[in-house]
Amino acid sequence: MVELGTPLRWWSSVSERGRYVHMVVVGPRKSGKSAFFERLAERGDVILWDVRRVARAQSTRAVWADLFAALGIDAAGERPIEDLEDHLDTLARGPVLVVDHWDEAVDGRERQVPDHCYEVLDELSRFCLGQAMTRPAGEACLGIALLTSLPAPSDLEFFTRAVHRTTFERLSKLITRLFVTEPFPALDKEDGERLLVAEGVPAASAGEVADACGGWLWLLLEAADAVRDHGAWTAGAVEQVRDRRLPALLDASVVKWLVERPQVVGPPMDYLAQELAAGRLPAELGVPHAFDDPRRAAPLIRQLLTKTFLVVDTENIWAPFHRHAEVEPERYPDGVEKSVGAWVGEWVRRLCKYHDVAVEDVWLIGRSPGKIDAIVGPDTPGERFGLSKPLKDKAKGRDGSDDNLLTAKVTQQAVRNPFASFVLATEDGDSSHVLEIIGLLDQVVVCTPWRSSKRLRELMADPARLREFTFPKGRPREVSNAEIDAARARRAGRA
Repeated sequence: MVELGTPLRWWSSVSERGRYVHMVVVGPRKSGKSAFFERLAERGDVILWDVRRVARAQSTRAVWADLFAALGIDAAGERPIEDLEDHLDTLARGPVLVVDHWDEAVDGRERQVPDHCYEVLDELSRFCLGQAMTRPAGEACLGIALLTSLPAPSDLEFFTRAVHRTTFERLSKLITRLFVTEPFPALDKEDGERLLVAEGVPAASAGEVADACGGWLWLLLEAADAVRDHGAWTAGAVEQVRDRRLPALLDASVVKWLVERPQVVGPPMDYLAQELAAGRLPAELGVPHAFDDPRRAAPLIRQLLTKTFLVVDTENIWAPFHRHAEVEPERYPDGVEKSVGAWVGEWVRRLCKYHDVAVEDVWLIGRSPGKIDAIVGPDTPGERFGLSKPLKDKAKGRDGSDDNLLTAKVTQQAVRNPFASFVLATEDGDSSHVLEIIGLLDQVVVCTPWRSSKRLRELMADPARLREFTFPKGRPREVSNAEIDAARARRAGRA
């Protein structure tokens, strides 16, 4: 991989603070930590120790022996700390030991892990911290850096609390209280572009691709793969990275740790969206930031979190056809339910395509799931939401409870995900007026099946947020209650 300047500048800065390094390095998976320190180890700048291979060692002697082999010290005797001191006395400059995959090696939450690795890491950490007192100025000291896949500094404390283990408690207190927590840096834009070009992305488009991804190495490499697959940074390449690969990357690197945070009580992705919308720095959540503004998440992250929901008022679309069929049933030879169901199904699919809504993000609102199926047909995509019993009781003899449910669902999701947007498929403007009052109307586009009311047109002043005549079938003529009563009387008389 191409030589990258961002981590080199970071390491030069952190390694020159104080007499020796004693730190925990955090950053999401695949941000380049291990690869960077492997290169430093090849150059002799650090000693890399993959502690996973002794995580389940059956004796402390075996752990010390593996460590001493990495440090180039003869096999550990009965007093390994004294042997380590003697080794340092022979050196003009103390080495930096980089303990790779530290969090994986000590993670005993869902598996049985022997205590021996904990004991050695505890003793080694105490020795490292105590050198400031025990080794005179000018003598070589052992530096230590613990590499983790924890996304952000705050996750270190959550992780150590979650590992309920007596032998780990001593070590965790040392790490969280006395070690310095250093976030591994995201790449800057120059490094991002250089990496992309080295991975085969044309130089002319490397800047655009880097801007979309931010400085997360894993995401940049996925973007380079997509460019190779599609021949350029096309809409298809963007979709491949954002919609197919990015969710899996976040699950593996960020979401798995967010669930450890006690304040996360719902879906972690909703928490991520809420915190970013509230002004939390992306780096504090373990996600890449935009190159031009460290306060904003990278564009692909924001786009992923900006989900669009299609909310369909099924009763509203059903009512005019139902009334018309009472008077002119011959206009619906296959029955009004079958005819309307076919039209609504086509309408929902058109709206999904136009507004780029995933089928799992379609909400069909009505009196009951059974009634919704009767209106839209069982094959129309979307989750069915019917009225609760209290709302049904309240709705007897009146309209509007399904509007209340629609408004409540939109409000609930907007609180969970402040980046969400909503397409309301309805002829009724009541929900839009309520959403304006509570400050959510700027997240809404209204698609009316036919001509909208003057009141709704005035409310949705921006023409981009009001689409009219979206239904595939024209609106049936208005029929009066008197016409319906007369038609029913005629049918009763024939019976």
